[in-house]
Amino acid sequence: MGKCLLSVVFGLLMLGGCCWARVVNVPPGPLIRVEGQPVSIICDVIEYSGPREQDFDWLISQTAKGETKIKIISTFDARYADSSYTKRVASGDISVVRLDDNVVELKIAELKAQDAGFYWCLTPSTDYVIKGNYDDQVQLIVIPNTLQVSPQTPPANLPEGNDLTLSCNVTRRLNFSTYLSVAWSVKSGAASEDILTFGPEGDVTTGAKFARRYADGGLRLVPGRNGLFELVISRVMTSDGGTYTCSGTEWSHENDNWIKIVESTKEIGTVKVIPTGVILPEQEEPKSK
Repeated sequence: MGKCLLSVVFGLLMLGGCCWARVVNVPPGPLIRVEGQPVSIICDVIEYSGPREQDFDWLISQTAKGETKIKIISTFDARYADSSYTKRVASGDISVVRLDDNVVELKIAELKAQDAGFYWCLTPSTDYVIKGNYDDQVQLIVIPNTLQVSPQTPPANLPEGNDLTLSCNVTRRLNFSTYLSVAWSVKSGAASEDILTFGPEGDVTTGAKFARRYADGGLRLVPGRNGLFELVISRVMTSDGGTYTCSGTEWSHENDNWIKIVESTKEIGTVKVIPTGVILPEQEEPKSK
């Protein structure tokens, strides 16, 4: 009787196991990120048995085969980290955040060059039958921050009706498959308004208040050579006065998504638009003696 009962239980376990196979997932990668910037890697597990809340271990290796892996952090063991990572885990520079019972996020607040490698997400088994995959890995490429944003100062005073040219040079080292965008904005008082953004796919988007002027040709984007971008605002009005800024952003294209990996914003300058009929001090004729 005991042997018969054992056979039935084993058969039920095998029957339950035939309908699922554990699957651990991380992003496909490779992930390109910039030194000094944050990174987030999400890992989830599905089609598993056992407790709803699953534990996760994170490791790193220098090769895709993972011959030698170094322990980084775990949701189960607070002392899991290798000695080379304990200080960063203790300081919160490296952390793991549970997003759901079966989903966690590995976060590095400030990437270092040595963080490049293959990241492995491993889920310890809670299954009745070993079936499926219990880990997955993704490559992280860490590149230096070479983004440079250099604006050219516009005239401080500009007569109404003239054209205003906002010049900005945006470059980065071309060693990696990343993309650039450049954006202009203006601040008058406490409010800041987006004017125009170019890229990263070569597309143009405008702020709500500038859409009509762009459609009518009142805004012109003039891409130049060697990273020079010029935005021309035609026939300026007094309401165009304000402090202008230029932003350069470097992007990575991953899994059909655009990921912002680093951004730099610089002030171009403050422009005052002089109403028609007002004479600027430098335009006054010298008084005769």
